[in-house]
This record gives sequence, structure tokens and C-alpha cells, in this order.
Amino acid sequence: NAALKEIIELYAYQGPPYPNSYALVDRLKKQTPPELQYLIKDLFEEITLFENRTLEATVKKLDTGKFLVSLEVECSKWKADEKGAETEVEMDDWLEVGAFAKPEGKNRYGRLLHSERIQLKGGKRTVSFELEESPYEAGIDPRNFLIDRMPDDNMKRVETVGL
Repeated sequence: NAALKEIIELYAYQGPPYPNSYALVDRLKKQTPPELQYLIKDLFEEITLFENRTLEATVKKLDTGKFLVSLEVECSKWKADEKGAETEVEMDDWLEVGAFAKPEGKNRYGRLLHSERIQLKGGKRTVSFELEESPYEAGIDPRNFLIDRMPDDNMKRVETVGL
């Protein structure tokens, strides 16, 4: 927001020269902490693709009355050059995991029950979190913020275990 505010203050109601994408990216860099600078490069300067998928999503009711959601996820990160040649690169990124209630009516997603950013390295991982109610579906990058080769495999319907 601070970067956008600065752009507006500098260029609002002015004639040429108008701002270009570099003006925005430069201000985003200025506002982004060092440990997240890789995001600017991934999202604006390079062609970055992800393969995030949820292999399994389970829920177990705990003695406390809460629900333990466990996700088995697999993720990888790729860079493409100007000709489209893709190369897998090391991944150590912050990704969202989340869970939704059952959709109502014609809605694609239900009410958001959980959203959390976690740092993940590439490969298979198990991620767990507790909820107040049992979710309908859960997964990695559930709202498709990242450019994913196959975004339809990010979410899975949650299976109940341990009853």
C-alpha cells in the first residue's frame, strides 16, 4: 500500500511522462523487506512457475473438540527463459495453505476457515493445523495466487480419519 500511495502522490493528475511498470516495481522493492525480495524477482522480473499439489487432505476430531487437518503436499518451482525453456530451481518460499467450508449454492468455494502462509522447500511435506470446525476441502495455494502449471490439483476434498 505504501508503494501504491507513493506512485499516486508522484503521478496523480499529471501529464506525460506517465509512470510505467518499472516505477511500480522500484517502489515495491523499496517497501519489501530483504528476506522477501525474491518475490519481486519471481512475480515481476522473471517467468516463475510452480507445481503445487495437494496429494492428501485429512481431518481428525480431537478430544478438545477441535479438528486437526493434515495435508500431504508436493511443490516445486520452475524458471522459464524467453524461449520457454523451463528449468527447475531450488524452492524455499512462503506459500499459503488453507481450508474451506462446504460451498453454498452455485459458489465454487465455501467460507474460508483457515489461511496461513508457511515457508516450504520443494518436495513432499506434511502440513497440519487445527480448526474449530471440520472443513470440506483444503490445500496449498488454495486461492491460486501463484502461477501454477496445474492449479486444479491444489485443493482436495478432506477425508475424515480416526473415527
